Amino acid sequence: MTPTFFQVHRTYRNLRRFRDVVNVFAKHGLGQIIERLQLHRFAPIRWWYTPLHKRLEREGEVTLPERLRIALEDLGPTFIKFGQLLATRPDIVPRQYVKALDSLLDQVPPFPAETARQIIEAELQTPLPQLVAKFEDKPLAAASIAQVHRAMLWTGENVVFKVRRPGVREIVTQDLDILRRLADLIERYVPDLAFLNAASLVDEFEQAIHEEMDFLREAANTARLKANFEGSRELYVPKVYLHLTTEQVLVMEYVEGTRIDDVDSLRSLGVDLDAVALKGSNVLFQMILVDGFFHADPHPGNLFVLSDGRLGFVDFGVVGRIREELLDAMGDTFLALLRRDYDALARQGISLGFLSDEVDRERYLPLMRADLEEITEPLVGRRLRQMPPSIYVERVMALARKHHLRLPRELFLVGKCLVMFEALFRRLSPDLDFFAVARPYARRLITRRSILGTFARRASREALELMDVARALPREVHSALRKVTKNDLHVKLHLLDVTPYVRRLDRAGNRLVFALIISAIIVGSSIIIPAAREAAGLQWLVVGSFVIAVLLGLWLVVGIIRSGML
Repeated sequence: MTPTFFQVHRTYRNLRRFRDVVNVFAKHGLGQIIERLQLHRFAPIRWWYTPLHKRLEREGEVTLPERLRIALEDLGPTFIKFGQLLATRPDIVPRQYVKALDSLLDQVPPFPAETARQIIEAELQTPLPQLVAKFEDKPLAAASIAQVHRAMLWTGENVVFKVRRPGVREIVTQDLDILRRLADLIERYVPDLAFLNAASLVDEFEQAIHEEMDFLREAANTARLKANFEGSRELYVPKVYLHLTTEQVLVMEYVEGTRIDDVDSLRSLGVDLDAVALKGSNVLFQMILVDGFFHADPHPGNLFVLSDGRLGFVDFGVVGRIREELLDAMGDTFLALLRRDYDALARQGISLGFLSDEVDRERYLPLMRADLEEITEPLVGRRLRQMPPSIYVERVMALARKHHLRLPRELFLVGKCLVMFEALFRRLSPDLDFFAVARPYARRLITRRSILGTFARRASREALELMDVARALPREVHSALRKVTKNDLHVKLHLLDVTPYVRRLDRAGNRLVFALIISAIIVGSSIIIPAAREAAGLQWLVVGSFVIAVLLGLWLVVGIIRSGML
């Protein structure tokens, strides 16, 4: 009985949260979403009394992408993070939505410092006064997943404690269930959004947010980046105190510096802004083109200029990893760009598996070659002031949509980093030649991944894949033959464009049953009228039944009229 009870409790709890989500959508004028996903039954009562055309007039005062952004901020950490994920997928999310979601504010009121102290002591199993000589109750920052407090260890080292919000994992788990339900509704009721592959987006998001909530993983990310830039004169990565770090508490060296976007303060300190921009560019291209491991959230609040002129990164919860075959492809890409070999660039989409099966490859190659040449040629010889990378990243994403390319998420994170760094460095040094800085790193990537080495790595990977196929082939053939001999072979058919008709048929059937119930109430009440004349109690039953039948009948008529199917 216990599992059933908890299952019912979880369903009821999720239902209440689901109603909260719909109410927030309604509050911020997202009636179009409620209409498309058939969420009327969860909407507040006042929703039913407002005609659709009136709601749309009221909702038109602010753009739909902006209203969606505000609603996601109201719904809390899970939806904020999901919106941020969507902002990194310009291949499937329209430009106006990417722009709106990219400005999602992950800032929430801080939770009490006493709660943070209790979490630290429970996680480290030590009273806080024994751990630190000083602990500042006022947080340095408060976000949806965690907040940060400055402290000083007894050794005199200045550190920060990053403490996960209490109850955030439970909230995320509940909201993930709701996101899966919404993804299912999108696939059922909005077939024209099938290209989103909403269920896969939710799966990708679940993995990303669980990684971000795990501070042990963030500590490992920090340690790896610190090792990559050990002894660097351009970037400093803070030390992590692993003996004080758990899944919910992260202790890291405090980095003191000036935010990279505080140009006036940097000038007053005598900082060479051109040098800072050059160092930042070098850091960016080393992370992406040399290490294949990069900080994927380089907004100005995470990047500082230190007193010795180096840059300092903080917050390593979101990182990007570029796998070996993608690094090989990037080397080939730069080599093709140097040679202006657009045919080779076009073929890479096929070799890397970016092209969907539905695309005609013979027709794809000449079209893609022409598009690549049109996009790439204007880049040659341009300085940063003359060519904002955001424009070209946007064009590349548009190209991916046009040719139905399925690009890996790492490439979107790389594009996001390029755009964010460009915005920072353009303010610091408008004359910086971005491509001149990238050129030596690209050449190093090409040299390291020479034709012979790349061929050997690819041959090894493909040989392993062939071995896997060879091992699985006898088992698969045996399974297929067994199904044939047992007459157990099934063929699955997927009928296109029948969902709207099935939905209409279901709705018509429901209305027919509803009308039969109303008729049964009326007939039953009529039958007991003679007996009700002699019994006062039955009179009220008859009157009540007729009132209920009339109300239900009116509700049915209003529903039919509102649907426009009268």
